Amino acid sequence: MSPPSSSSRPAWARAAHAALAWIHQERWLLLVLAGALIVRLHWNLHVHPPGDYVYSDMNGYVSRANRMLEHGLAPHEYSSFFPYGTHWIVAGMKMLFGKDDYDAIAVLLAVIGALTVAFAYASARRASAFPWVAPMVGLLGIFYYPHFSLGGYILSEVPFSFFVMGAVLFSLRLADEGRHRDAWGMGIFAALGTVIRPQILVSAALLGVFWLVRRKALPKIRFVHLLQSFVPVVAILIASSALLRHNTGRTGLVSENGSFNLVFGRCHNSKILSTPDGKGHGRVHFRPPSFLQVRNHEARAAKRGIPPQIALEPAIEDELSYPGYIGDKEKHMEFVRECVRRTGIMGQLRYSVVNATLLWRHNVPWPDSGRSQWRPISAWWTKRHRELLAVPALIGLVFLGLGRRTIKQALLAIHLLAMVLVAAVFFGSIRIRTPYDFVIMTLAFEVYSFGVVLLWKGGRWLWQRRKAKPGPPPPAAH
Repeated sequence: MSPPSSSSRPAWARAAHAALAWIHQERWLLLVLAGALIVRLHWNLHVHPPGDYVYSDMNGYVSRANRMLEHGLAPHEYSSFFPYGTHWIVAGMKMLFGKDDYDAIAVLLAVIGALTVAFAYASARRASAFPWVAPMVGLLGIFYYPHFSLGGYILSEVPFSFFVMGAVLFSLRLADEGRHRDAWGMGIFAALGTVIRPQILVSAALLGVFWLVRRKALPKIRFVHLLQSFVPVVAILIASSALLRHNTGRTGLVSENGSFNLVFGRCHNSKILSTPDGKGHGRVHFRPPSFLQVRNHEARAAKRGIPPQIALEPAIEDELSYPGYIGDKEKHMEFVRECVRRTGIMGQLRYSVVNATLLWRHNVPWPDSGRSQWRPISAWWTKRHRELLAVPALIGLVFLGLGRRTIKQALLAIHLLAMVLVAAVFFGSIRIRTPYDFVIMTLAFEVYSFGVVLLWKGGRWLWQRRKAKPGPPPPAAH
């Protein structure tokens, strides 16, 4: 008697069979996800609970979230100075689980951090030409301290990394299969990433340009897919612009700190201070941690009587101040124009090189840099990343100009290029780089793999050539 066909089975049995088949097929992905989740839950709940570190930037996110719970969306100028995505996430968790339930926030950060590692593994599996790269990315990602340690702080890096890697994965799925749902997925992740850090828009723009230039190598991606992916991005930008105008009465996109950050990048001051103006604006100051660490390095070098390895060389002075609102765009652009005038094009290019260099050198990620317990660990990982991953990943930018066989690696390289360009214009730091570290990791392992294969093939060719070379003629008989 023959077994019943699959079509004659009950629906629940077919669904269970399909689920078990999927679990078996994706067992390594699920193991990576489980491992990453265990590490991050342990860190966030037992080793480094985010609720124990609510100060400085972290306190800013929490304060804006608390204000949102108390006053809803009542106009508040300062709430649109920074992108609103992170403090909205915090507000949502507080609304669901209680204002002081930081464990719930810790669990959420652990979950999205673990999903980011799973996205990275799945992306490497699709993008890499070598079967061992994805397992290496997944295994390192589980225990990658620079990523999971940031989950112990209420900051934007872990959510932003989640949306970046989600957009990367959907872009690779779209390149492989050309499905409309993957175009929508890519757009939704990019749109949500925009309200965390608008710099993801640079990746979106570069992807569009890259498709125009290399569309023959991406036959599954059509113009309609790009249009679909841009719909969520445009929608979120319209909503964000309306929110900004509601809060400030001014026109903009997501936040007002873009021109503020541009001052640091173009003037190389290490501090901006706004003073009271009698109109409700208080004393506010900011100093990028990477710039502060450069200034400390300069001071140590001067004390020892040696030239510093890196220097800011401010165009005007180290501290810029003005009365009024910290997000005063007109004042920011006044500073920028004056700094460009004083330094000239070559001076601005030198600033850009320094800014990009700070993505890998001369700073330890904040907040760990200010905590004696965690600074040595963070510094160790920073050095290992710089020594083992930075250079091969940057070499991986050549994938952008190679043929169809490396087109999916090029889709990863787009994000690395976007990150470097943004840092060069504004300013860089290792913490700013960390959300892209899984892209960097994948590109580095890919370049290493190509190098090993080329060396192996070159060695075999030399060996075969040596074997084929005729030996000396036998001696003549006498």
